[in-house]
Amino acid sequence: MRLSPEQLASYRENGFLVVPDLIDRAEVDALLAEGTHICRGERGPIDGLQACAPHESDIDVLRKYLLCTYVHNASPLFREMIADERFGDLMEAIIGPNVKGFFSQFFIKHAGMPGNAWHQDENFLPTRDRSLTSIWIALDPATEENGCMRFIPGSHKAGYFWPMRPHHSADLDHLEEAYDFPGLETAVTVELAPGSAVVFSGYVMHGSWKNRTTDGFRRSLLYQYASAETPIAFHPRSEPVSNYFDNRDFVLVRGFDPYAWKAKMDGLNAPILRGPGAQPEDVVNAEVREREKVPM
Repeated sequence: MRLSPEQLASYRENGFLVVPDLIDRAEVDALLAEGTHICRGERGPIDGLQACAPHESDIDVLRKYLLCTYVHNASPLFREMIADERFGDLMEAIIGPNVKGFFSQFFIKHAGMPGNAWHQDENFLPTRDRSLTSIWIALDPATEENGCMRFIPGSHKAGYFWPMRPHHSADLDHLEEAYDFPGLETAVTVELAPGSAVVFSGYVMHGSWKNRTTDGFRRSLLYQYASAETPIAFHPRSEPVSNYFDNRDFVLVRGFDPYAWKAKMDGLNAPILRGPGAQPEDVVNAEVREREKVPM
């Protein structure tokens, strides 16, 4: 999966790039089945897992959840896919020769589930070199009606963070939304067929719609990567960390790890199943941002 010069130029200009048919139908089906196995507890106990009876349908089980975070640490298949050669090709072209995968989410998002407010991923998963890059793969058809992604082209170029505030909207997950950023009128809706993907920068402004359908899912898979040269000063349980902290629970995807002399932290990023709504890290982030504001 090599990017052409034109594709790479488009990514640099817009902050995101659609990649059609990144994985095939058989792989899509395998990932969907694996997500169901996780939600049924068939890949072992994980935080947030709810009991289900053998007679419960897969649909009823999946409806209990919005997503699974760190899904690559919940399943051998999802862990194998984070280092897939095609994904490595994409990330090497964008990030450089040394690439690590360290964050993942399996989105379930059944009918009625909320979308995500405008935000920048780098605000939550900080890198020191602006290398944070995501691959978001549609596993069901992703449409505006069922909650596909939307982006503001070029919003990554400034290279800084826009302020956040509570949104108070039942149509949106988490607590906060970005505001006062330019370019909202240029927002682009990205609809995808199963197996197609969108690759995007950690600084690009993006969000998603609520699933406004009356039935069905908008399942998708997110993998996030960074250069192996950058320490990740992020703790999955929102515990305070110093600027010297380095979350070393990751998968080396390309090249080498220049910090191999440091201890690995396998198990730090434990998988979590959850429904919609505010999470503990949302509260911590909101409180920190509120303290940082200049008194009026």
